[in-house]
Amino acid sequence: MAQGYSSSDRRIETTRRTRELRGDLMWSTRKYLVRTLLTVGGLLAAAGSVVAQETSGDVRAMLARAEEVYDNLSSLEAEFEQTIEVTLLGRSRTGSGTWYQKGRGRFKMEFRDPPEDLIVADGSYLWLYYPSTHPGQVIRTEIDADVTGAGMVDLQGRIFDEAANGYDAELEDRETIDDHETLRIRLTPTGESPYRRVRVWVDSESFLVRRFEILEANETLRVVVLRHLKPNRPISDDTFRFTPPAGADVFEG
Repeated sequence: MAQGYSSSDRRIETTRRTRELRGDLMWSTRKYLVRTLLTVGGLLAAAGSVVAQETSGDVRAMLARAEEVYDNLSSLEAEFEQTIEVTLLGRSRTGSGTWYQKGRGRFKMEFRDPPEDLIVADGSYLWLYYPSTHPGQVIRTEIDADVTGAGMVDLQGRIFDEAANGYDAELEDRETIDDHETLRIRLTPTGESPYRRVRVWVDSESFLVRRFEILEANETLRVVVLRHLKPNRPISDDTFRFTPPAGADVFEG
C-alpha cells in the first residue's frame, strides 16, 4: 500500500476495486450468457433445419410405403362419406354408403344416401346411375387403361401413381380420424394436372388412406372419408355387376 494512505482512504480504495471487480464479473457473465444463447439458438436453428430435411425425405418414404400397401391389397371394403362442392355453381352434394374395390379395374360406390345412387366399374365399363338427380338415365363409359389410366376408376391409385413424379409432397400435420392417428400430406402439382391440390390422410400404423381431398382445376372440391376399413376381405365379382333398370336410357360417356 502506498505511503500516506489513511485507513479511511484504504476503505474507499477497497470499495472502488470491489465495485470494479463486480462490474467486470457482471460484464463477463453477460457476455457468456449472450454467447451461450447465440450458440443454443444456432443449434436449435440447425436442428430445425435437419428436422425439416428429414421430414421432407420422410414424406416420400411414407407415400412409397402407403402405395406399396395399397398395391398389395387384394380388395378393400369400407364405409364412405363424400362431399362434393361445385364452387362455380355454388352447390354442394353429400353422400354416404359402402365402398368396394378389387384390383385396379373393379370398383363400386353403393350409396345409401341418396338411396340407389351407384358408381360401379366391372372391369370393362364404368357405370354411373344417379336416380336421385337423373331418374331413368345411365351413363356407360368403356374402361381403356391406355387412354384414361387407372385413375378413371381408381382415384387412390391415380393419386399414388402421379405423386411420385408430378407433385411436390409436404407433411402438413398429424390428425386423428376415428381414433386413428394419420399423417396429412399435401400434394401440389409441379406441371400440368387436372388437380390444383391433393391431400391424403395416411394411417401412421397401417399406412392405409383414411381420407383424401381433391381440388380440381375448376375449383370443384371432393372430400372422401373412409371408415371401418376391411382390407383383403373377400369380395365376389358379382358385387361389381350392373344391369340397367328396365326402361332406362343408356348413354355412352
